[in-house]
Amino acid sequence: MTLRLCQLYGLTIASPFPLPGARPLATTATPDVTIAWEPETAWRDVADSRQIPPHDPNAPHLGNTADGGLSIAWRRELQLVLAESHDRITVVCTRAKLEFAPTVLVGIGLGLLLHRRGIVCLHGSVIALNGRTFALLGDSGTGKSTAAAALVAHGGTLISDDIAALRPDGDGFAVAWGCANVRLGPVASARIVGTDQLATVPWLDKLMWDVSGNDSGADRPPPRLDALYLLGPAADADGVTVGAPIALARALPRLVESWYPQHFTPLLTQPRLDALRTIAERVPMFDLSYPRRWDILPQLIAALRG
Repeated sequence: MTLRLCQLYGLTIASPFPLPGARPLATTATPDVTIAWEPETAWRDVADSRQIPPHDPNAPHLGNTADGGLSIAWRRELQLVLAESHDRITVVCTRAKLEFAPTVLVGIGLGLLLHRRGIVCLHGSVIALNGRTFALLGDSGTGKSTAAAALVAHGGTLISDDIAALRPDGDGFAVAWGCANVRLGPVASARIVGTDQLATVPWLDKLMWDVSGNDSGADRPPPRLDALYLLGPAADADGVTVGAPIALARALPRLVESWYPQHFTPLLTQPRLDALRTIAERVPMFDLSYPRRWDILPQLIAALRG
């Protein structure tokens, strides 16, 4: 397979297949990470496999390989092996299952690799709008991607969907340019994008709105993160409410809940917790509650314009 270069989360990646939302590179730069494919006969066995989360029958198994790599595997169908050197991810599966590999790589695969490289990631969408860059965080189903798509449709720039990779930048943090696709349900796609005929995301029950043409980002420095918004529901009769800055004692636990990879909190080491504490101390976090109604989107956009 021919390798092609792209950029995601501040990493130059050489991959044998396109990665959804990655920004292609035409240069001959040396890759930080190389992705390879091997057939199912190359499946690695692990001695200490554990399922995360433990009570979900569809959850992947995580374990260490004999050569010091990290394996994450879904049944005996698809396996990602992260090299101990943190510069290679091997996809092990049949050719029939290869269509699922890009989606898994852009999410959990690179999320785990960034973690092993010491980069803190949060589960959320990051938008730049009116000179500010902010992340939308919250539990699954709170509308992070829908809100991000609405903001992009009204002039915002998508920095990254699903994963916010944060690196220290002076007294704050910068957000790496990440996935340039917004994952939407059919109704959200029809209302915001104007069509429900977008490409589907293999593995996930979502449609994929590619906004990479709006702003390549590949040749621009990562923007500094100005704020974190924790999305939550409100009563139908209420409007959009943005609270006061959340105190550290509450902000830190919410950042732990928003840590990426999701559900992999057993991997949270003390240095990662310290990094999350620093984020909570230096980046203001706000509760943002709103009713889940389509007619509320203009009010939500106005609240986030700052």
